Amino acid sequence: MPAPFIMKEKFFNAAKGGKSVRFRLGLALPMILALAVFAAACTGGSGGGSSESGGGSSSPTAGKEEVVKLKFLYWGSNEEKKAVESMIKSFNESHSNIQVVGEHVPGDYNTKINTLMASNELPDVAYLPDALASQWGIEGRLLDFTPYMDENQDLKNRVPLSFYYSEPGKPAGFSTAAEVMVLYYNKDLFDEAGLPYPPAEADKAWTWEEFVEVARKLTKDSSGRTALDDGFDPNNIVQFGFSFDSDRASWGPFLASNGGDITDETGTLYALNSPEAVEVFQALQDLVFKYHVSPSLVQQQNLPNNNIRLQTRKVAMVIDGTWSLLDMSQTDMNFGIGVLPKFKEPKTMYIAGASVIFSTTKYPKEAIEFYKYHNNPQQVDLYKIGLWMPVELKYYEDPQLIESWTNGGVHPPEFKTAAMDYLLNNAVISPSASLKNWPDIKTKMQPALDKIFTNAQPVQEVLDELAADLQPLLQGKYPSE
Repeated sequence: MPAPFIMKEKFFNAAKGGKSVRFRLGLALPMILALAVFAAACTGGSGGGSSESGGGSSSPTAGKEEVVKLKFLYWGSNEEKKAVESMIKSFNESHSNIQVVGEHVPGDYNTKINTLMASNELPDVAYLPDALASQWGIEGRLLDFTPYMDENQDLKNRVPLSFYYSEPGKPAGFSTAAEVMVLYYNKDLFDEAGLPYPPAEADKAWTWEEFVEVARKLTKDSSGRTALDDGFDPNNIVQFGFSFDSDRASWGPFLASNGGDITDETGTLYALNSPEAVEVFQALQDLVFKYHVSPSLVQQQNLPNNNIRLQTRKVAMVIDGTWSLLDMSQTDMNFGIGVLPKFKEPKTMYIAGASVIFSTTKYPKEAIEFYKYHNNPQQVDLYKIGLWMPVELKYYEDPQLIESWTNGGVHPPEFKTAAMDYLLNNAVISPSASLKNWPDIKTKMQPALDKIFTNAQPVQEVLDELAADLQPLLQGKYPSE
């Protein structure tokens, strides 16, 4: 809404003989006009300007609405950059009183945003890694959305896991997009092996044993023998049944499925050496070194990205995020999406970066206006092409709205149950967003887990020893609601 134009009373005085002399308006009109002309000449004729955040000032121009300028910092691929630039252009064209200047950061985003924080030159709105959003939220560095929620209902009705809280009941930001881990697979390889496709519904998820059996049937050596055949050569595998990464995105869903976790419920006691956790990491290690259905960490260095692995038949199934649908759809591969195998309960992991408004913004209402726009599926192309899933619940509930972002030929038929329903009903939050001090925890944890995934040390022994490193780092969990 344009800022109201306010007429300010002006008084005209002149110094004469050390005294102030007040001119009557009627008699002094020629002099007033002369003074006005002289002032305009001295200022270049500029009587006002825009409101600029980060140290700018508001100087409304007579007869014109005040323009608020907002700064927006974001990351992303070239595809995402193009989409965001288009969104910003559209927003600016439709909001004459708010103009957004975007800055894309192609390199080390953490260093960039921390530098801006240290120099007190923060943007108004920005992407943030989930761990940093959780941390800065409780430190009061992010805008408290609470006063704005009632008048912005589309901020209320969002995927529950998308909320970041500064304290219980006080949202300090939301996920930029919703993302979960799923099972991608090459349908042609399943057809050739005469195997049914992975289940696309959580309540029909494979057990771990069923999954391993299928993975063995899809693993082949250079002679065409499967991992179930006599004479199979594990040293000359040309097609793996499954591949996974050593990151929490890969093992996290399985850990949750088995009732395990890195810590107890409070986030203060180490729990990664529990029987539930040991069982999961042992099962993952066995995929590589017992059943030979997954490449080792060393072998993965010579393999391409997941979409290429599937397309070139080097791997039959991979675990990856829903964001990879973009890459998968750009190949000519006949691929599908399924839910992950389960241990006890079907689970996936919610992994997403955050969008925030910094508490230093001078224009919170205008920033929120842009915030609601910046990841709206109606304004951003990144949903239809498969990179993002919406955070607003209506895009999962309203058939017409679902159709609006999934009808572009990119989303396979099973996407509704294997991704959307999976997200709403079976997802757990990533430890990177829930555990305080996550960066330090990860730094200590990853080298230890790599010992498991390289078979350098027994699983139980590794996880027991890890307790001494992780326990001193545990500081609790962030608010979850």
